[in-house]
Order: sequence, then structure tokens, then C-alpha cells
Amino acid sequence: MRNRFDGLRLVAALSVFISHGLFLYKSVLPVPFPGHSLGSLAVYVFFFISGHLVCQSWAREPQWRAFWRKRALRIFPGLVVAVAFSVFVIGWAVTTLPAADYLRAPLTWLNLANNAAALATVQTLPGVFEHNPFARAVNGSLWTIRYELLMYLVLALLAWGARGRRWLYPAMACALALLWMLARWRGWDAAIEAQLGLVADVFRWRDFCGFGVPFFIGSACAAYRVRPHGWMAAAALAAAACAALVDGGALRQMAVWAFIALGTFYAAFAGRPRMPALGHERVDLSYGIYIYAFPVQQAVTELSLRHGWSLAMCMALSLALVVPLALLSWFAVERPGIRLARRRRAAALQAPAAAS
Repeated sequence: MRNRFDGLRLVAALSVFISHGLFLYKSVLPVPFPGHSLGSLAVYVFFFISGHLVCQSWAREPQWRAFWRKRALRIFPGLVVAVAFSVFVIGWAVTTLPAADYLRAPLTWLNLANNAAALATVQTLPGVFEHNPFARAVNGSLWTIRYELLMYLVLALLAWGARGRRWLYPAMACALALLWMLARWRGWDAAIEAQLGLVADVFRWRDFCGFGVPFFIGSACAAYRVRPHGWMAAAALAAAACAALVDGGALRQMAVWAFIALGTFYAAFAGRPRMPALGHERVDLSYGIYIYAFPVQQAVTELSLRHGWSLAMCMALSLALVVPLALLSWFAVERPGIRLARRRRAAALQAPAAAS
């Protein structure tokens, strides 16, 4: 079914860009709903779309090796290059240390390895961004990628064990919603932070469940081949009103999930989404914007505050740098990775025929 997922992901990536730009410059987050910033809502959109597409990917080729090859070649080439850019271009350019000391520092290489492996628990580089309003953080967007990979694992296990039982996808979304509430009431994350500090750097129940609910709602929509209906738009607006007005944290969270799932699905499929023109390939800049924006914005914020430039100039200059990097990431890194995964799949399908 034709959709507008690429456009919605671009809007979500730009929403994260705006949210981080305000925070890095002024230490203020735009908060459409209490407890939910514009950036966090955009990340929910990413997870809903990812759940929908990845469920379809497994259904087309329900094999572990093929599934993980596609996921790895989509995530890691762009990620590794972006992390190397952050460390060896931005970090090297702005560090207060001599270049040789910066490159010899163990933290430099620990940051590279940790973030390239999608852990993103080491956010600092020696002498980098030490005096920014949000000091020392180099790429504060990458931490969500480890949850994305975790969702792939959970979905693959669920799909492999489901054997066609589609009801397990909405059941998983409901189970994660219940776990989110239980973790909140019982203080599971606080207990992890108090007793297992290193584990808390990698995993938090509120994030795992918070991202997992829209991810598996998206998977359920794909599994059941849900069609768009007008009531979805009305329900999404009602959920947004509820999220803005209610006082209860659990009720507000459920309203936010409903708003994201219903609103994203309806926006993606309602009407007649256009197909790319003949001879024109899709261009998806959302991932490139997501993985490059934060370090670029930190560097431009440091420069802007030093020279007294306005927030508007800071945001405009950041965007002017991030978009070309995203384009370069898509054409030189991400798209070749996607094509490599397709070639591997074609070769794997041809091998049995050649053997026979």
C-alpha cells in the first residue's frame, strides 16, 4: 500500500532538529504535552513507522540471517560514518586540547567504539563542548538507536514464534503499555539506577516500553493490513486534546500513544499518496539528519554564543550544514548499504536455482 512514510520521517527528523536546537542554545525544550517534548513525540513517530515497515520486511522474508543483514546494512554504515565525523572532524576541530593529545586520549577512542556499536553510553570527548549550555554531550540523539535494534530483536523473536498468529502484535503493544505503568508505579528504573548503574546507562523500562508501544502498534497495523478511515483523524485529535488536558500521567501517556499511532497512520495512508515519478528514486534524508544534527548544532551553538549570534541564525546555519551532510550520507553511504542488502538477497535466492 502506497504511503507517505518518507515525508513523515523527514518531518519527525526536523522536529528533533528544532527541539534540540532550542535546548542546546537556550536550555529550553518545546513541550506540546506535559512531560513530552516535541523531540520525544517525533521519536515515537519514528518507532511507529519502523514497526510497520520492519514487520512487513519480516513477512516478505522470514529468515533470521536475511532479516539482520537488512537491518544492519540500514543502520550501521551511516551510523559508523557519522560517529567518525563527530570524533575526527567536529571533535578535532573544536577541542581545547592540542590535536595530538586529543587523538591520544583513551576517551576519544572509547567514544568512537561505543557509539559506532550503537550503545551511545559514552557521550563526551576530551575538551569538546565543555562550556556549552548543554555541556560536553557530543551526539545526544544516538541513544535511541540501541532501542531500535532491541525492537528488531523482540519483533523477530515474536514473529518467529508467532507462526502467523497476528494477534501477538497488538498483545505485545498492550503488554508493554502495562509494563510501562507498572515500572512507573514500582520505580523499576530508580531501582536499576541505584543498584546497577551500568545497566541503567543502557536500558530503562520507561524508554523500552515507551518506544515499544508505538512500534508494535505499527507492526499490528501492518500485520492486519489496516486501511485508513476518517474516524482515525478525529480520534487522533481527541487523543491530542486528552494528552494536553488530563492530569494523570498514565492516562496522558496512553493518549500520546494513541495520538501518535492514529495520527501517523492516517497521515501516511489517507487519500492517494503519490508514487515517485518514473525514473526518480526515493531520497530519504531523515536518518542522515537525525545522526548528524546534534553534533553540528552543538558546534554551531558554541560558535553562535561566542559571537552573539541569534537563535534564528544558529538554527539556519545548522540546517544549512546538516542537509548537505544528510544528502551525502544518503547517496554515498545509506543507499549503497540498502542496495548491497538487496544484492545479497538476490544472490541468496539465485543460489538454490543454480545448484539445481
